[in-house]
Amino acid sequence: MRAELYSGREREVCLDPLLRILLGRKRPGETVIAGIQGGQGTGKTTLAGYLSRRLAQAGSSVVSFSIDDFYASGEERRRLAARHPGNPYYRLPRGLPGTHRTEELHRALARLKSGRDLELPVFDKSSRSGEGEIATRKIPVRGRRDFVLFEGWCVGMPEASVEELEVAASRHRLPPVPDGARTVLGYLGRYQALWRTLDLLIMLYPDSSELHGRWRLEQERKLAARRGSRLAEKRLREMVRLFLPFSYLGYERIVPDVRIHLDPEHRCYRLTSGPLPASPE
Repeated sequence: MRAELYSGREREVCLDPLLRILLGRKRPGETVIAGIQGGQGTGKTTLAGYLSRRLAQAGSSVVSFSIDDFYASGEERRRLAARHPGNPYYRLPRGLPGTHRTEELHRALARLKSGRDLELPVFDKSSRSGEGEIATRKIPVRGRRDFVLFEGWCVGMPEASVEELEVAASRHRLPPVPDGARTVLGYLGRYQALWRTLDLLIMLYPDSSELHGRWRLEQERKLAARRGSRLAEKRLREMVRLFLPFSYLGYERIVPDVRIHLDPEHRCYRLTSGPLPASPE
């Protein structure tokens, strides 16, 4: 990520129009839940932080959090991996469908939508040598917020078949999908009620699949510099490789209200909406 957050051009072409769209959804006594979706390293947390600040400056109350904060405990994720021995997706420490506390997340979204108080959990990705654990601290939310920004790589992901996953991977020239994907896809049904709480969905879409790995490594190095612990680079590259077919399934199957296109320098340069064109990247 560049030293400055967003350039004047990015604000003019993408971010200011996005803010106008968000503020146009605001209604007295209601809460707008906006999802922010994009593959690994695309800048979802950065965008959520920026939008939170700009919305607050415009006089709106905002809370922002990630689906990552609802990961299951380390013990629960180890039990999940034991239920699927040999499945490469659940040898990863976290991330894929099945590794989240979906019932707790659904209750949190319902409370936020209705303006009720709650305590949002925090997940510490630096603990346990980068495998992560639920933190003891929580974030109190008191009263109604005008906006909830809810970000995560799989936010909005519909149910799909292995065949559809393989087609997406082939179309975007990704490596073959490993065995075990059917199990991952089988967990998506638990997430569909979450997506129905969204009022708006924003997608971050990079120009090339190769950018996910580069940007994700940059993020992990920054995390290590701040907290002194990170996933091993080999394991991180394996995580990115296994995630990519699912990321591109999401890009193809999710129909966002706003799609932000990202160039190789991580710059926002265009807004679109609706289905992704069928042509390859």
